[in-house]
Amino acid sequence: MKIFDQQDFFKLANKSGKYVVSIYVPTERHSSDAYKTERTLFKNMLQKAEEKLETVHQLQSKDARAHLRAGYDLLEDTEFWKYNSDLLAAFFFDGKLETVTVPIHHPKAEFFVSTKAYLLPLSQELQGNGHYYALHLNLDRIRLFEGTKSTFSEVTLDPEEVALSFTEEEKTDENQKNLQAQGGVGKGGAMYHGHGDGADEEKKVTILNYFHRMTNMLEPLLNKNPLPLYLIGVDYLIPLFTQASKYKHLADTHVIGAFQWNQIGQMHAEVWDLARTQFERNKTESNEAFQLKLSKRLAVQDEPLSLIKAALTGAVDTLYVREGHDHISGSYDADKHQIQLTENGTSIDHCLIDMAVSKTLESGGKVFILENGEMPGSAAIAGTLRYELA
Repeated sequence: MKIFDQQDFFKLANKSGKYVVSIYVPTERHSSDAYKTERTLFKNMLQKAEEKLETVHQLQSKDARAHLRAGYDLLEDTEFWKYNSDLLAAFFFDGKLETVTVPIHHPKAEFFVSTKAYLLPLSQELQGNGHYYALHLNLDRIRLFEGTKSTFSEVTLDPEEVALSFTEEEKTDENQKNLQAQGGVGKGGAMYHGHGDGADEEKKVTILNYFHRMTNMLEPLLNKNPLPLYLIGVDYLIPLFTQASKYKHLADTHVIGAFQWNQIGQMHAEVWDLARTQFERNKTESNEAFQLKLSKRLAVQDEPLSLIKAALTGAVDTLYVREGHDHISGSYDADKHQIQLTENGTSIDHCLIDMAVSKTLESGGKVFILENGEMPGSAAIAGTLRYELA
């Protein structure tokens, strides 16, 4: 799995077309039926989208099928389905297909037809409210995971881009050291100097130097989609990594232990115990901040259209969205600063809540997807403002 970052999100958000179909399908990373379940769900969504293009948007049958042809072709691509995460998102921009796989729990398969990609489910990937990184500090091979309460997926790292194995480096250095003893020279004609005699303190210095190199390679990747980072490893490695790291979102609590490569379930459980505490604290602080801002007329609840217009002008600092809300379909006239509502499912207009989410993130704000009991107010959305609305 690759990291889906902010730039990936914004590229999708800024694309449009006459007919844009968005499909979301929950997937399994390991399948007992050759991914038949996922393929069937995806095929069902393709057929429903095709039917809507014909019946609601009046496309000819052959044109509707051509618009989704790349999706039907994907059903036959066995290799593609072997590399799932927890959610597959597929976007058809006037017939051209783009896919994203992410470790997000999504309860059901669904599709949307609009002029833009429907991206609200993917917005969760960009936020710290339930998402985190976990780094397993094993000197044989460093492993990075991205997780939530219910998911824990390994992120693919290129060993050509990130130094993933201290052990392999040591072997290479030892080989170079043996060459020196035989009168050889290092790469480029320069003498190569090994790590020394392997004493405990000197070994720690060597590992620290390795972590400095490794973090300089890894952290630019993390900063593309910054999330809290929890460390997993034996007790002497974690302070060395912490000393080397410059990552601003490194958690101050860690999982101590010598985990094996196949103990992913146990690592997930122990990291989530730490992450859950921090996320609950974040929710409490966020709720307190909302109530304070509400008293200062810097928050909006129970007025969804006013809040959507504020978000579309970049005025929203934090947007709270009710999980499983009903869509508000319509269009926004920026010149007149007006919203025109349409009946959901009968127009090519986009979901206004989804537009508000994308614009809030693009403006540097935060988005929280909350359960019903966690929402401020009774509406589908609430939010805090950067300035008081006129």
